[in-house]
This record gives sequence, structure tokens and C-alpha cells, in this order.
Amino acid sequence: MLKDIWVFAEHNNCEMESTTWEMLTEGRKLASNLKGQICACLIGAQNDEYIGSLSRYGAGKVCLVENEGLAGYSSEGYADVIKELIVKYRPLIIMIGATAVGTELAVRIAANLRLPCITEVKKLGFNAGKISISKSGFNDKVYLNFDFVPNKTVIVTVLPGDMESDEIKRPTEPELIRETIQAPFDGIRIRSKYFIKGDPREIDLEEAQLIVAAGRGVGTEGFALLEELADMLGASVGVTRPLVDEGIAPHRRQIGLTGKSVAPKVLIACGISGAREFTGGIEKAKLTIAINNDSKARIFKSADLNVLGDVKEVIPAIIERLKKRTEIRG
Repeated sequence: MLKDIWVFAEHNNCEMESTTWEMLTEGRKLASNLKGQICACLIGAQNDEYIGSLSRYGAGKVCLVENEGLAGYSSEGYADVIKELIVKYRPLIIMIGATAVGTELAVRIAANLRLPCITEVKKLGFNAGKISISKSGFNDKVYLNFDFVPNKTVIVTVLPGDMESDEIKRPTEPELIRETIQAPFDGIRIRSKYFIKGDPREIDLEEAQLIVAAGRGVGTEGFALLEELADMLGASVGVTRPLVDEGIAPHRRQIGLTGKSVAPKVLIACGISGAREFTGGIEKAKLTIAINNDSKARIFKSADLNVLGDVKEVIPAIIERLKKRTEIRG
């Protein structure tokens, strides 16, 4: 039975995508249950600097493919490389982040090798000799579960923020596999030369690392202040359902069970009561700060830091403090 788990280590030549750490954390648990190994697949040019961080998140092996023709991401070139690696090493599962890059890459590989591909997976497990995979459907309204004994490699894409990421206590030097892939990289038709960081006001909330969220307590008048705060912090703006119903913000900015599930490093909840419909969408947030003038607001029970006060007074005070800090640094 196939038993090794591979993780595509996605990076932009400056930093590693956080999804990589999440997949390594989940993948090493699965590999342990299968009595297999977890291997990070690192593609590009001059990427040795990432090897240490990959081992800290549990990569027992790192398969390194370096070529100047792979310095910039290309779905053609990267897919050709991973196809050859799959044929040679036959991993049980290859995990790829459900990012813009990963989503494109996974389906290309699956189509070319005629392999099963399950997208936007939330959970993987192993029980009674079967692989168990769960994913959401219909905007998180239902969950789809798959149990199977695979006889060939399965490709899965993993939603960013849906899995925990933990460094191991005693990382060891990973086994390094240097592969030379003979492919016509010079003939690649489309290549990414560099990445432009997305505008926090436009990127999907699922990808945002810092979110300022507005509830009914902010209202139309306070919303402009909240947007100003978000701009100063480089944060994305999210809202609860009442603000969408009132036409203050579009539905794509709604957080909650009927909107988006988010997993930012920091979420600032402003004027939000904390109904289950909202808190169900922020369970993966690393740090939640709540600002509310109701000492009995339910949001205070789930937040990590609580600020008791009127958002229309607290937010201007924060903005003023940030402006002063900017002037001092300037």
C-alpha cells in the first residue's frame, strides 16, 4: 500500500505560503498513522534557505528540484516536474494549497496523469485501513466525506487556514533528495516573473492575515472610520449580515456561517454582538480583539482581548494614536 505523504511547498521566492506549514502539520500526523514519511516538494532556483523551516514543521524529507528555468512560477513547468516525481516516487497523497497557484497546478497534474483530485479539503484522516477526507460544499452548508482505499496517488488541495500549524519540538536534519528534471523549461509559454502583494481591500477574506470586522453597532456613520483604521493597519474589512442587508457592504465581505469562514492572525471585531452565526466563521482566528459598549455582549466570551467602550470613540482614539506613531517614525 502507498503510504508516503507529499506536500507542495509553495513560495514566491521571498517567503513560504502559510498553507505549507498547515499541510506539513496535518500531513505528518497522517504519515505517522500510515507508518509512512512526510516529504516537502520544493521547486525553484536557489531555495536551500527554506529547508530548515520545512524541517521545523515536520518534513522528514525534502525533495529539492532546482533549475534557473524554474525561478519564476509556471504552471506548465511546475506541473511537469511534479508529474515526474509522482511517477518515480508514487506518494499516497500529494497535498497542495487551495491558493490561486495551487488550484491551477493541482487540476493540471490530475488531468495529465488521470489521477483523482479532491479540492478544498478541510480534514484528512486514516481509519480501519481507509483514507478519510472531508470537504465542504454549497458554501459550507454541507460537508462531504470520502472513505476509500487508494490504489494510486490522490491529489488534494487544502483550504488556507482550515488546519493548525505547529512546529515540532526537536526538529532533525531532513533527508535531502536533489532531483534533476530533464524538461524543456526554455519552451514554457507563461511564466510569473514577480508577485504583487494584493490590496487588503480587494483580496478574499479567506486569505487575509489581519481583518477589521464591523457589526450592527458600527452602523453607516462609523463604517468610514472603520475603513480608515483598516487602511492604516493594512487590514481587510469584514462585516456581519446586518451590514450586508443594509447595503453598507457586499456579501463577499460577510463573515459567518452564511458568509465566509476566516483564519487571520488578528481579527478586530467592532460593534459585533457575537451571535453564533458570526462566531462560527472566526473560530480559526489566532487572536480576536472585541470592541463593544455592552459588557454582556456574547463576543466577549469568545474573544482573546476585550475592550469595553463605544466603537465610535475607541476607533478614533486608535486612529489618532497610529497617526502620532507614524509622525514620530517619519
